[in-house]
Amino acid sequence: MWFKNMHFYRFEAPFKMTAEQLHESLLTRKARRCGHMEMDTQGWCPPLGQGSEMLVFQSGANLMLCLRREDKVLPASLVREQVEERALAIEAEAGRPVGRKERRDLKDLVLQELMPRAMVRSSQTFACILPESGWLIVNAASAKKSEELIETLRKTLGTLNVVLPSTSESPEGAMTRWLLNDSNLPQGFTLEDACEMHVATEAGGVIRCSKIDIARDEVRAHISTGCRVRRMAMNWQERLSFVLHEDLSVHRMRFDSAVLDEADGGDDEASRFDADFVIMTSELTEFIPALLAALNSNE
Repeated sequence: MWFKNMHFYRFEAPFKMTAEQLHESLLTRKARRCGHMEMDTQGWCPPLGQGSEMLVFQSGANLMLCLRREDKVLPASLVREQVEERALAIEAEAGRPVGRKERRDLKDLVLQELMPRAMVRSSQTFACILPESGWLIVNAASAKKSEELIETLRKTLGTLNVVLPSTSESPEGAMTRWLLNDSNLPQGFTLEDACEMHVATEAGGVIRCSKIDIARDEVRAHISTGCRVRRMAMNWQERLSFVLHEDLSVHRMRFDSAVLDEADGGDDEASRFDADFVIMTSELTEFIPALLAALNSNE
């Protein structure tokens, strides 16, 4: 299970729950199917999939968990169309216009009729807890998905003391400085082939560069006009390619083939999952402090 994206948080106090204790807590909010009249549900499911009963996967001290969400798919256009059809029928039969309150009632009625027949879309968000290094890492493409998992975990456990890491320099400021002069890059980090800048003016604007040498003078020239880097493709020690965002989240992570080859987990799924998990968490345990050190250095 190789994470593609990463929102990471620091535990304010050591995480001391065992895998068994965490499993028992997660059972209180175990994932289930949407009921006939429910628009969505969410709960914890086995990281190893349906063949496993454990809601926590453990490898050494590190723990993996997975939040499963189901959403009913009801296109807004379909609901509006049916509400309009019924409103027109009432107007034709009663000879009067349908008011706002009556339209809201019609919408509720349409939703009640459509919900049991609606398609269901499911999604999973994985996270790992690294107690020894004090990190909670969420594999989510958006901050909303990450915060949803954290809030659900907080409600499940009753408390969850995690915070976003603080840095002396903002990611935006550091990325802008690194792009302007790549000799400022901290050791082990290099630029790759993409960045996104926003224009720091009242009118705003966005400049995107992709699949080019972003260290070229014509790219850097935008910074002198007031642009700031909000996303940038980078590489760490030729082991991990990623895109750093202005909110400190890391996206489009691609581990080098040399790293992937280290995960030789054997023939069964559980062994392969464990081997991947061990190597991935080992890499991230080194990468996160290196990234934070880069953002805490103004050299």
